[in-house]
Amino acid sequence: MADGNKSNGNPYGTFDWKQFEQFFGGKLPFAPGGSGKGEGLAWIQEYVQDVMKQALPSVSNAAERVKNHLHTETFETHNNVIVKIHVPDRDQARKIRVGLSVNAVRLTGLPDKKEQTIRLHRLIYPDSCKAVYRDGIIQLHMRKHLGDHTFRDIDVRYY
Repeated sequence: MADGNKSNGNPYGTFDWKQFEQFFGGKLPFAPGGSGKGEGLAWIQEYVQDVMKQALPSVSNAAERVKNHLHTETFETHNNVIVKIHVPDRDQARKIRVGLSVNAVRLTGLPDKKEQTIRLHRLIYPDSCKAVYRDGIIQLHMRKHLGDHTFRDIDVRYY
């Protein structure tokens, strides 16, 4: 059985697994002498879960954020931006207030006095919005600001 510190014909010399493990913050199950030997691939799931716990905020915090936000979809046609806000409860939908700016939709009146902002990828004309609630969805249709990028001559006053 080969030792993890032997070169085994490696032209670059020996590899120090202990230093490698210290650099990555603990015992690696796939390293020679690691705890994963002979256990099949079950160690992969455990290892990934440990890494995810360290790298991401707690799942309960993420679930809480999702609970307080409504599911939304945003898509575009040639001339319009359409936002769908899923609110299955009609009574809750009636409490929601929708505000528009040229690049965002703000939802107020959510449970626990929360707000939600939906950023739009295109500029819109807020006055063009038509909103309808049907089948558990608030749907907003807004005309895109097509953004005239041509230059205009400007008269300069000289005094």
